[in-house]
Amino acid sequence: IDKGDQSQKEIEKSKYLKAKKNSIGYKIKKSRYQISSNDEKQYIDKYHNNLENFYLLVVIFEKNSDKDKFELPDTFKHYVIKDITRDEKFKDRNLALFGDSEKKPYNIYTIFKDLEHGRTTDIKKIIFNKMKTSDAARIMLYKLFIDLRIAKNLIVQTDAKEGLREFKMALKKSRILIKEHKKIFDKDMVQKVISHLRTINKALSTQKNLEFIQKELDNLDSFIDPDKIIELQDSISQRSSFEKHKICRFFKTREFTIIFKQYELLLKESNKSFLKVEAQTSIQNFLKHKIFMNYKKIVILCEKYEGCKEQKSRKAIKKSFQTLKVLLQEFDMIKKNSKNTNMYKITDTILKKLTNIQNFERRKEVLNTYLENLKTKPENYKKLLKTIEIESNNAITAKTKELHKAIGDFIDQKFTG
Repeated sequence: IDKGDQSQKEIEKSKYLKAKKNSIGYKIKKSRYQISSNDEKQYIDKYHNNLENFYLLVVIFEKNSDKDKFELPDTFKHYVIKDITRDEKFKDRNLALFGDSEKKPYNIYTIFKDLEHGRTTDIKKIIFNKMKTSDAARIMLYKLFIDLRIAKNLIVQTDAKEGLREFKMALKKSRILIKEHKKIFDKDMVQKVISHLRTINKALSTQKNLEFIQKELDNLDSFIDPDKIIELQDSISQRSSFEKHKICRFFKTREFTIIFKQYELLLKESNKSFLKVEAQTSIQNFLKHKIFMNYKKIVILCEKYEGCKEQKSRKAIKKSFQTLKVLLQEFDMIKKNSKNTNMYKITDTILKKLTNIQNFERRKEVLNTYLENLKTKPENYKKLLKTIEIESNNAITAKTKELHKAIGDFIDQKFTG
């Protein structure tokens, strides 16, 4: 119940549009229902969007002295739970900035401990639509941090025989999410962490290329005699083994321990950045906005690089689609939406097509490099390189046409946010 002055005044459209452009926080939307009364003006305000299920009984008096004489009618005694007349938290400006401050049925540090000890593994059951962005993002990232730590320990224990794939996946997703949420963290600290995560990714890249080459060797059976294939396989296996040991050594260094500790502190420790408007808005609204902005960015990129015929253009577009895919995954976690699910499927399809094209490009480049390193070249060495180049270029052309159609289907979704 709010017993107070509810004075309103009309403003010019131009002033409204200017104010709307400069607005921050949530957009307050409510329906007002008037109740018949002889002595006072009484209304029930039903709030929507992030304040759903929040109702306010508004009583307006002609004189301030009448406020203290007011008695709540029996009809409302069962429903009214609090008098918020002088409570600043429930003024519209604060509801717009922070939402309903009393709705926080969780303790983020308890959640962190539950994740650490494995008592909680499914964060879909923890994060909800109206949770603050700062809390939801930290929980998402901390779950990925736990996954990184588990995979890292497995890599060290098994000498990099297991856990590498899981580590790479968690690292990729962590890098995307922390960049998208960087404004809610301390600026200097988050830049350091982003730089450190890039360092870790770089340490894994050579081994990733070697894995790719090993898979591609099967495609060379018709071009290279078996002895040369074995020689190449042995060479790559030795190099791959060396790179895996190198990763294990890196994970045991003091440098890596410091990097990991700084990342953990960034996620767990409170800082003033959590009070920013970006941090206080609901995760649902934040992700919805981010998805929309990334969609617009992709549309602009696709128009700029029409046809996606160059490697540089495909790389830029793929990076944007990877970000969009992760955001759609997170949004689906808190709110099921058929349109977003359909967009996710198209996005995933496009990424697979882009990866397919990228693999043909990489095949041409990396196999060329490793064939040049053979002690004795195959008799048809030059012809082999030319054949691989022609085969790869033809495949890239065909796959690019498929990609162009898939991107057209994506843009036709007309995501409005």
